[in-house]
Amino acid sequence: MSAERTIANALTFSDLAAKEPAWALLRATNAPAILTVLSAVFRGDNRQVPGSELIAATARILPEVREQTGLELKLSTEAYIEEWVRSGFLTRRAPQNAPEELYELSPGAHLAQDFVEQLHTPKRAVTRSRLSNVFNSLSALEADTDPDEDRAIERLERQRDELQQRIDTIRVDGVRTVDTGEAVEQAREVISLIRDLPTDFARVQSEIEREDLKLREQILTDDRRGAEVLEEIFTGLDLIDQSESGQAFNGFYRLLLNHQESARFEATHSEVLKRDFIPILDGEEQALLRGLMASLRSSAGAVQEAKTRLSRSLRRFVQSRENEAHKGLLNSIKDAELAALQFTRNGGKPRQSLDMELRLTRGKFSTVASWALHDPADFRIDTDVPVHQPGDLDPQELRARLRDTEVDWGELHLAINDLIAEGSQPTVAEVLEARPATQGLASVVGLIQLARQRGTRTEGTEFLRWTSPEGKLLQARYTAYEFREQVPTTAQLWDHQPTMKDNAHA
Repeated sequence: MSAERTIANALTFSDLAAKEPAWALLRATNAPAILTVLSAVFRGDNRQVPGSELIAATARILPEVREQTGLELKLSTEAYIEEWVRSGFLTRRAPQNAPEELYELSPGAHLAQDFVEQLHTPKRAVTRSRLSNVFNSLSALEADTDPDEDRAIERLERQRDELQQRIDTIRVDGVRTVDTGEAVEQAREVISLIRDLPTDFARVQSEIEREDLKLREQILTDDRRGAEVLEEIFTGLDLIDQSESGQAFNGFYRLLLNHQESARFEATHSEVLKRDFIPILDGEEQALLRGLMASLRSSAGAVQEAKTRLSRSLRRFVQSRENEAHKGLLNSIKDAELAALQFTRNGGKPRQSLDMELRLTRGKFSTVASWALHDPADFRIDTDVPVHQPGDLDPQELRARLRDTEVDWGELHLAINDLIAEGSQPTVAEVLEARPATQGLASVVGLIQLARQRGTRTEGTEFLRWTSPEGKLLQARYTAYEFREQVPTTAQLWDHQPTMKDNAHA
């Protein structure tokens, strides 16, 4: 290694030692007590903890740690929690509509916990399953990045022959499963990946939050890039979603929400939990494996919620022109700093007058004689409140009001079914021609929705014509759809809805 590289590494490590919370946590004097408390409170699915619960749990654990270890823990529980937040070991959040603040482990605290856990229970250096995972991943990388068509076809044909050979072997000799020891080894490789998930999710959320701060800083301090950011936000672009960390998480989140992939993953997960080797794993390993799906959904949901909240907050920051107020305050601070710098350079003295005008706020003083007592009787209402008797409900008036606010689906269903009963297969335009839209555009939109749900797409487009409430003839071109069968009415759809009992059986 060159001398320049060695010096660069020394500077990098020195910077990490000064700034990285994980490093600071590991070298803290009371690191064993801190890690004990954080591991006990934030464990399993306990990702976020309300402030009151954190204080209660910490107050219960700290005296026990003090007695058993002899560590000097002189501060109060609240003081320690505040210190951990300042040091970057804990992240404190104040969600909207939440009764109190929430606390969660920072990415640095996750890293420190993982490091200590590996010291306590080191992973086996080399295992067959780990080497197999490396080989399979390397083979997949080689195949996915190979542009040669002949080699790609040859590779697929070889895989096909291998699969056919395995099928023939199973038909003759039956299925041969791996032995229990190898199955446990593979399961523990999976569990080691599951243990890393909280750290990964915390890191992704931290990167998304840093991206949000970076965009806000660019808006306030970088005129050129700030103008580009403002223009992109005003055109509707979600910059946090389009960032590198946002796109990486979106790929994972879309896979998790994909119904087919998610169902296949859940089925595989359920089948693995039924295998005979599961009881050989210890209690913690079994709990991690069984809680995989719930952990994935809760952690991914928390990151998605944070990403959405930050995107909306950034858009409000721009659209409400709050950024202009922040920028004005920042410019005022810079002007004050510049004036102070110029004053010192010009040899200014403590009592020297400045050519500046400073507006100060002051209170308004008045004598006691100018005050008047407040008499609540002055604001008392003496008149009686009129009582209105309820009238009779007019079904026709109620129906008319509903038609003004809702699409009359019953009318549209009858119009379509009447034409089909006459032997035709009407398009949307033909339905409007035979049964004019009584609700204007609402009827047209309702027919389009029914066509997309119950109709059949045909070639070409057609003009849809209707009359506005003001009597003006309107038309629009839309894709052609045909109604080839009766459209179920609302009552028929309701009759075919599954009951709660059916859902329970399903």
